[in-house]
Amino acid sequence: MSRVAWTVCRVAVALTLLFYVFSRVENLSAVKQLLSTAWLLPVLALQTLIGAAIESMRLRVLYQSQNVRLPFTYGFRLVAVAAFFGLCIPGGTGGDVMKLYYLASKNRGRGVEVATVLLVDRVLAMFVLLGLLVSLAITEGRLIAAHRLILVLVVSGAVIMAGLAALAVASCSMRIRGTRLYAVIIERAPLSRYLIRVSDALLSFRYHPAAVLQAAALSLTGHLLLAGMFVVAGSVVLPEAPAAAVSVLSLLGMFANALPVTPGGLGVGEGAFQVLFGIAGFAGGAALIVSWRLGMASLCAIGSLFYIAGQPDGTGRASALDPSV
Repeated sequence: MSRVAWTVCRVAVALTLLFYVFSRVENLSAVKQLLSTAWLLPVLALQTLIGAAIESMRLRVLYQSQNVRLPFTYGFRLVAVAAFFGLCIPGGTGGDVMKLYYLASKNRGRGVEVATVLLVDRVLAMFVLLGLLVSLAITEGRLIAAHRLILVLVVSGAVIMAGLAALAVASCSMRIRGTRLYAVIIERAPLSRYLIRVSDALLSFRYHPAAVLQAAALSLTGHLLLAGMFVVAGSVVLPEAPAAAVSVLSLLGMFANALPVTPGGLGVGEGAFQVLFGIAGFAGGAALIVSWRLGMASLCAIGSLFYIAGQPDGTGRASALDPSV
């Protein structure tokens, strides 16, 4: 009952925020303009599918460093199912949980390593996104200089980026692993045998720098594609906004959308886009995240079909989520 109540509360918050955001005439008008532009919707869908393909390739590269086989087609299916659960299912099962479930079920006894790679994938993607965000913000210096909140958010992003870099160096440091303090912590910590496996999985990336760099390059490509999608949508609903400003504000808004307050960030993302673009003097910014949701709808539809197909049924028939397909 508590889980149901929590889900109901999250949905209620999402609906309340959506009502507040789209009760504003400028946001509603911008969405209508978005929907009436026929050529834009296929572009948004194509961008999303290409982005999913890039994420699949990134996962494949990272899992290869752990000797885990992840064919591109299976990875794409995982990404699609994860998008479906993350954005369309209001319960507590997120997209990364579904990825972990399917990958761990295909790699019995290696669940800890599978989960660690998923964590590394998320951290690496965030690090690259923060780097892109800070770089774009510097090129649009007038934007952050004129608005204190935007400046604080960008500086916070740079600090988080530095913290992630320090954490990565510490995780792969042989000097730290050789200290007495590390030995005491690793041996006495709760579930120490699992912590040792996580530590060893992280250390293995030290010996696969090419895989990390390749995954980072793929992340950058995907983030640039996302920023480009916002620029294209912004040219329709916010033609007066410079491309660099649209990119910076949209990427900042996507961080708020990632907060697990409501299912898929629904309402929270719209509110963040409205506030950020409003501060910068642009009305109708909430329509931009609607453009992202419209693009994701195609991937979610594909993911729902893959999920319905399910795992192998024990009869020997290959299913949509069988990596041998």
